[in-house]
Amino acid sequence: MRRTRTGRLALTAVGAVSLAMLSFACGGSGSSSGSGPATGPGGSAAGTSIVVGALPVIDTAGLQVALKQGFFTQAGLNVTVKSVTQSTAAIPDLLHGSIDVIGGGNYVSFLEAQANGTFPVEFLAPADDCTADTYGLVAMPSAGVAKPADLAGKTIAVNLTKNIQTLTTDAVLKASGVDAASVHYVQIPFPDMVTALQSGRVGAISVIEPFLAAALAAGGKLVTSTCTGPAADFPLSAYVTTQSWAQQHPAAARAFQQALEKGNAYATAHPDYVRKLLPSYTAITAKAAAGLPLSSFPATLTADAVQRVATMMSAGGLATPTDVASLLFH
Repeated sequence: MRRTRTGRLALTAVGAVSLAMLSFACGGSGSSSGSGPATGPGGSAAGTSIVVGALPVIDTAGLQVALKQGFFTQAGLNVTVKSVTQSTAAIPDLLHGSIDVIGGGNYVSFLEAQANGTFPVEFLAPADDCTADTYGLVAMPSAGVAKPADLAGKTIAVNLTKNIQTLTTDAVLKASGVDAASVHYVQIPFPDMVTALQSGRVGAISVIEPFLAAALAAGGKLVTSTCTGPAADFPLSAYVTTQSWAQQHPAAARAFQQALEKGNAYATAHPDYVRKLLPSYTAITAKAAAGLPLSSFPATLTADAVQRVATMMSAGGLATPTDVASLLFH
């Protein structure tokens, strides 16, 4: 992977994971999430509490649906959600045990962490797949960026470098004839991207909903959907835990997986319900949510989907696990 891009070495996803591991090693076991026993009597998950560190974005709609519809309660689980700004920023809490699952974690960062031996990951369920106009590149009209070719040599803001955003953006730019090596990526949290765009600090921003809608409302123009060409219907994020937690809590992990799958299926079948739910856990208003395009929420996690991510990672020069199927909880 190219190492000359702005911000590539400032704080990569793998670097964040490595720091999390160092903190874990030096700081002891840390506090417990209070998850209780791995299983209840007779191997049941009844009574188990699970804390999910989740991004407040459309990706985690299935989680919110499962909470509201009582799917976790029906499975005997007590699930609570802790909002996080970046999936990798939640890794220290995951390793210390103050959260049990990361929701909306992008596949690339965690597959790379597994490949580099940083910590053993386990994918419990899918969060969302990319669909048209739910994830894209936005620029201000004054920037002179009207099409992908105009992004050559520009600086693009991403929530994390060397992750799903940079990987899929590179793929879409290459498909449009742009030398991806000419693009500079800088790491800016989603909530701060519009300000950076308006100030001219960056030429474009890579955003998902609800931040995409906010950028457009602020006067930005969609340069291109990232969910096109080689990235059409691309698997974006998942619910991730550690292999040790899944092994120690098999019944709870299974119950969580099944309830989440119900949540995703319900979200897919009831898009208007999801739009009404969005204002309760994201910054998006009810008015904006009413006409918002939604991602796809897969009912099950498949090895083929994760392998598609790993294949694109390998083509992009990122480290990938040799066997992604072994990272899926069964």
